[in-house]
Amino acid sequence: MKKLLPLSRAFLFIMILLLSGCAGGPSSRFYTLTPLDQQEIKPASPEAASSVSLRIAPVEIPDYLDRPQIVTRDGKNELQLAEFDRWAGSLRENIAAVLAENLTLLLGTDRIFTYPRVRAEKTDYLLALKILRLDCTPGDRVLLKAQWTIYAGQEMAGATRMATFTEPLPDGRYETLVAAVSHALGGVSREIAKQLPAKGNPQTP
Repeated sequence: MKKLLPLSRAFLFIMILLLSGCAGGPSSRFYTLTPLDQQEIKPASPEAASSVSLRIAPVEIPDYLDRPQIVTRDGKNELQLAEFDRWAGSLRENIAAVLAENLTLLLGTDRIFTYPRVRAEKTDYLLALKILRLDCTPGDRVLLKAQWTIYAGQEMAGATRMATFTEPLPDGRYETLVAAVSHALGGVSREIAKQLPAKGNPQTP
């Protein structure tokens, strides 16, 4: 037993070194999109605040974005996954939640709902949003291409629009990238809000 004791101590020492190395490794950072700044938005009229209601259908995003890691573009066809810089939850649900907050501020109404909801509520409009592209190139720009359809009326007639939004990325930090994506989503929200009169069919471009 006395001969085995030094080996046991050596093994314990090696394990401590290994664990110390693991503890000192890089840790993951998590990010969320943010809504528009309320101070930058002109308050909606009382008439609009009391009349508009809208339900947001589940947001569609490309399969390559539907993952925890933040995806960036390196060159024309290559994508990079940030192993230690991740979305704090589902990106599609984060987009829907921020879109709902933005439209609440822009339209001056608290009747903006997202799926799923336990209790269904009849609304004036149904919004279906699809993110066609979200290209994030550090040091260059964020490009967000979106298509949305607003359904209204008893027959749920729809008006579809598509638009592209770009935001500069002056550096390679992920904080800058996420802020730029949030700002681009704010642009989408503003365009959607322009299509929603107090009542009736959505405006067409």
